Amino acid sequence: MLGAQSLDIVEVKKQKIRKFQQIVLDSCLILFGLAMAIYFAFSSPYFLSIKNFMNIMSSVSIVGIIATGMTLIMITKGIDLSVGSTIALAGCVTALFIEVFGLPWWIAMAAALVVGLLIGFINGILITKFRVVPFIATLGMMNVIRGIAFIITNGQAVYTSNSQVSFLGAGKVLNLIPIPGIIMMICFVVIWAISKYTIYGRYVFAIGGNSSASRLAGISVKKITLSLYVITGGFAALAGLVMTGLASTAMPSAGDGYNLDVITAVYLGGNSSEGGEGSVWRTLLGVLIIGLLNNGMALLSIQSYWQTAAKGLLLVVAVIFDVMRRK
Repeated sequence: MLGAQSLDIVEVKKQKIRKFQQIVLDSCLILFGLAMAIYFAFSSPYFLSIKNFMNIMSSVSIVGIIATGMTLIMITKGIDLSVGSTIALAGCVTALFIEVFGLPWWIAMAAALVVGLLIGFINGILITKFRVVPFIATLGMMNVIRGIAFIITNGQAVYTSNSQVSFLGAGKVLNLIPIPGIIMMICFVVIWAISKYTIYGRYVFAIGGNSSASRLAGISVKKITLSLYVITGGFAALAGLVMTGLASTAMPSAGDGYNLDVITAVYLGGNSSEGGEGSVWRTLLGVLIIGLLNNGMALLSIQSYWQTAAKGLLLVVAVIFDVMRRK
């Protein structure tokens, strides 16, 4: 009895330490974001303008939409490397359906979302039924999807002038707040509510903590894991619609490099690589840090390869902090 009580006390202490460490990491991340903002504000007269903040909100929306789904996947120790290619294929399907086949915009958008959900389903089947490691399964699908996008477009960009598609990517509420930013926030709120207030959300965390114990407890680990990849595929397709509307063009090469931004945002937000813990709001914080970095460096006319290097460094630092926190 005394031994069990001692173990309980030790576990409570560990939880308190982890919670304190998370508060410290969150505070450091916020301070880092503020330091960046102050530096860019002094370096560029355009940084602190309302217009620029709205531009940041619009530009991070694509990463943010996908990162909401990716957070849940990474809570279960998974990963999806196919999201960038899904962005491209969803955009190409939308543009082709409207401009080449002459179909209504809503059918084109629905088809793009179905494509994203189907990609997520295939990823989930490979991982749950055929037991392929998530990294390998989604890496393979990433190349398959990218190849399909190039095949159906003959490697050419497809222009679309559809007003509904353009509104989704470039529209504004009150001529100020970008529609993509609103879509992103809706995604975050929905996933936050699901993860915090539903049995499904509790099961996701349980699977990430210990999938074997969850299976013994009667949780359908395979079905829930499959559903997470379907959700993320759908979010990636939605992001593809936003990107197509923003550029009024669908390109088979679109979305290249977004995997790095999404994964960095999730890790940067303090979501553990070991699974079982995480928060979409911390992911949002990571997304905003990425957005500030991209925007500030662009305003200072810093070359894109330096931006890529900086984000790669952020990812490495975030993973190191995660490892240190778990020790």
